[in-house]
Parts: sequence; structure tokens; C-alpha cells
Amino acid sequence: MKSPAARHKREKDGGFSLLEVLVATALMGVMLVVILEVLTSALRAQEASRSNTQAVLAAEKVLAEYSEMNLAKGIYQGREGRFDYQVRLDPQLQVQYPMQNKKLVCSSLQVVVSWKEQGKTKNLELETLRTVVQ
Repeated sequence: MKSPAARHKREKDGGFSLLEVLVATALMGVMLVVILEVLTSALRAQEASRSNTQAVLAAEKVLAEYSEMNLAKGIYQGREGRFDYQVRLDPQLQVQYPMQNKKLVCSSLQVVVSWKEQGKTKNLELETLRTVVQ
């Protein structure tokens, strides 16, 4: 006949109790939720960064195109890919060339690019100066 201490030792070595399994499962579930939240946030941040980079590239392209055109003061609108844009051209300074019938015109050229992202409208604005001899 075995002693009670020997029987108790054998029962204890048998494995995990139901409570230990439940606690371990709950901890794993909480950790899984936290990891999924972190990954989701990282993916959203990556998408926002990519959209902003594409918007900057679209705005630079529009600025380059409108810098080459001989346009009058005004507001011009259009679409570049998935981005809507609005260009504002405002003359800032005019200088007459001496002894010539020409003038140097310095204008502010501003582009505002807008797009939809996660149900919200986002905007990006770039501005430059354009100099033209007329």
C-alpha cells in the first residue's frame, strides 16, 4: 500500500489543471487581440503614408505642368489620377525692363490636391513662385 504523500505526488505530476488551461487560453486570446490591433494600425499608417506620397507626386506634376503654361490670373481645376486639384495663379510683382517693351511677371502658383481616405477628405497644398517674361 502506498503512502498518501506518494499518491499526492503522482496526482500532481499528471498535467495541467482546468484552471491553468483556461488562464493560459485567456492570456493567449488577449495577446492575439493586442497583436492584431498593432498590425492593423501599422497597415493604416502605411496606407496613409502611401496616399500622402502619391498626393505630393500628383501636386508636383500639376505644378510643373502649370508652370510651363502661359496662363492669366485665375483658378483652374482638374483631376490627376484619383486626386482632384485646384490651381490658383496670382500675379505678385511686375517689373518693366528698361529700354525694352517687355516686363517680368512673378506670380504665386498654388495647388491644392484632395482625395478621399477612410471616409474623410484629405487635402495637400503646395505653392511656388513662377517668373515669366511677357
